[in-house]
Amino acid sequence: MNNPVKKWLATRSAGDYDQLAIRETLSTLVAADDVVVFSASYCPFSLAAKRSLAAKGVSFKAYEWNQRVDGAALVAELGVLTGRTSIPHIFIGGESVGGFNDGTPGIRPLIASGAFEAAIQEAKRRRAAGDSNRPLAIFRSNAPVP
Repeated sequence: MNNPVKKWLATRSAGDYDQLAIRETLSTLVAADDVVVFSASYCPFSLAAKRSLAAKGVSFKAYEWNQRVDGAALVAELGVLTGRTSIPHIFIGGESVGGFNDGTPGIRPLIASGAFEAAIQEAKRRRAAGDSNRPLAIFRSNAPVP
């Protein structure tokens, strides 16, 4: 989990936004691919995460939050829903795995543990079975914006 001060700062930096619309956008973006990276074009950890995925031969969809009009709101709402405002924020099969070095467990630890391939295969299996949206229920939650 991120520091509460980081969550507060992310929420305040986003300003006023339509929480339900942002959750719907997040749901759509995360469902767009088996692997989704919320990234920042200037962030070395984001670049390292994308390079690690590319080196594993995994296709992914990256969204550069700092190049989107709704980017700050996306990051703030990710913090509300997952407790994590740090970038990169990586999803495999609709489930948050954290960032590059940290999270649940983070992409680098996931690769190092040998569990990465199994996570990718499970995401592909669920998509093929039409069950890829199951984890996305988090984006339809009623958690209030602090």
